[in-house]
Amino acid sequence: MGGVVGSPIDEAKQREIKELIEAVLKTFTLQYTKAYGIALLKKIKQEVQQEPEDWKLDQRPDSKPKEPLKEGFLTKQGAIRKNWLKRYVVVRPDYKIEYYETEEAYRSKKQPKGVIAPCGYSVKSDVAKDMLERLAEIAEKMGAQVADLPQPEKMPDHCVEIHHYRRRCYFIHAESEQEKNEWVKVFKQCAWRCWGFENEDPVANTAFKEAIRRTRWELGRWGYWSYGGTEQQILTDLIVDELNWTVLSDIYYNLKGPWAVRWKIRNQLLKFLDTMVSSAVGPALKAMDAAIKTLRGRIEGMIREKVEPIFKAEMDIKDKIKDACLDSINPILSEKVAPRLAGILQILISPMTDAFAETRNVFETLIQDLVEKVEKDNGFGTRIDAHFRSLDNAPHSWWKMRPAYDKTDIMEDPLWALRQFFDEIHPWSLIYEAHSTLRKILDNAFFTFEEELQKAVEDTPAKTDGAAAKAAIEKCRDSVQEKFSQDAQKASLDYYKAIMLSIILPFLQKIINPVCKPLIEPIASVIPDAFSDIIDIEEMFDDTVEKIVSGAIDTVVDHVNTPAEGGE
Repeated sequence: MGGVVGSPIDEAKQREIKELIEAVLKTFTLQYTKAYGIALLKKIKQEVQQEPEDWKLDQRPDSKPKEPLKEGFLTKQGAIRKNWLKRYVVVRPDYKIEYYETEEAYRSKKQPKGVIAPCGYSVKSDVAKDMLERLAEIAEKMGAQVADLPQPEKMPDHCVEIHHYRRRCYFIHAESEQEKNEWVKVFKQCAWRCWGFENEDPVANTAFKEAIRRTRWELGRWGYWSYGGTEQQILTDLIVDELNWTVLSDIYYNLKGPWAVRWKIRNQLLKFLDTMVSSAVGPALKAMDAAIKTLRGRIEGMIREKVEPIFKAEMDIKDKIKDACLDSINPILSEKVAPRLAGILQILISPMTDAFAETRNVFETLIQDLVEKVEKDNGFGTRIDAHFRSLDNAPHSWWKMRPAYDKTDIMEDPLWALRQFFDEIHPWSLIYEAHSTLRKILDNAFFTFEEELQKAVEDTPAKTDGAAAKAAIEKCRDSVQEKFSQDAQKASLDYYKAIMLSIILPFLQKIINPVCKPLIEPIASVIPDAFSDIIDIEEMFDDTVEKIVSGAIDTVVDHVNTPAEGGE
């Protein structure tokens, strides 16, 4: 291996690495192609069978923030010289993080000094503790004692790390602990919501994520995963992780010599792997995308033409899967899952109830601000939509939504406690889903209010009459509040069911998949040859299991009185 001092990777090991890269790419390619056909069928099925959801509020068609989510001064460590420099930090509406030399540079629309794309990253608020934990993990992998390793540098007070285990990490500190905590919450939102995929085809996005999941299963890697970034970064991460687990773990452990030498060799090995894997992944993804376009051209027309026979074939296969597997699934579901459903639900109800009450307060407060403004200005003026900017930005503002988010954040500890049984739970991903639910309902409430208000003031003196403007606002506010309450109730129930499913399903799959796989394999032979690109026996099995679990969850959730906005 050229360029690596004292490299422990000989030609045989390089061949092993190359063969594993090729094997994983082959597996992924098969899974991606299969997942694309299935995802395309699901998309067309949704178009054909779509039933209108019973939302009372109008749905905002383009629910994206339009203003920066947060901005202010922080001090960032440089990448090369490791010096600390004050920077003006701006969180963009797309959740990427820009930093500038000065606030004036940002205001004058100069290019930022840098941009952090945090997809796939995690945010560490206790930097010293986290660095020591990572050091201990490295020491274990390399057969060293923690005390023998160089200790991590001491970071300034109020420091936060935007961390990735293989990419560049960013160290940033604030002036106070309160300021740091505010930025940590925003950075966590960015890491959760930033979108990294470069392919604009939503079917391809769905297929890619499913192919990653199934490839991990093929490799024996069950459980939670949190890859993020571009498609090339995610697939590279998956392959490098597999190489580290299967080929290089013994090499790291058996490195000899002083720690500094072993550390240097390890880092060189990681760079070598990144280069080797990335150079294989890039061309492979291009070839896959070309193959997918050909596949879509071949099967999309057939799906639309034969949609009813396809649906019937799916139903027949799912019935056969149920007949084959229910006797194996039901005892496990009854013994290991059903007794815990009510307890999981109770963790979710009060926080979401209180959070929706706070979200409604945000709506009422901003509408009251609007009432006071039109009274002061004696009407709306010539453009009523000029008053909507603060309403449109509020659902995406961490500061405005903070009281509601704080109510859901208390779920963290009880959700962590569930890990003693459901070991794949990652509480913050579930909490961020709650944030998204709150944000969506508030955004729809403001959108509905704006739509109703513009109609209400037509042919009225509201543009130049403060009393008429106030009356129109209050009438529309009352109408929207009633719809808000109904949608908050529905959204809460949907959230409970989705979160409970995400907790239970991975746990259950690990138990039942090995048991049921031999039972469903013979059923694959009944899939019509004409539909083999779009119907997959494993996907049908997963869908069947999901519906069985969802039925058990629905029974619990639908029998619980869950007030959406406070109260008894």
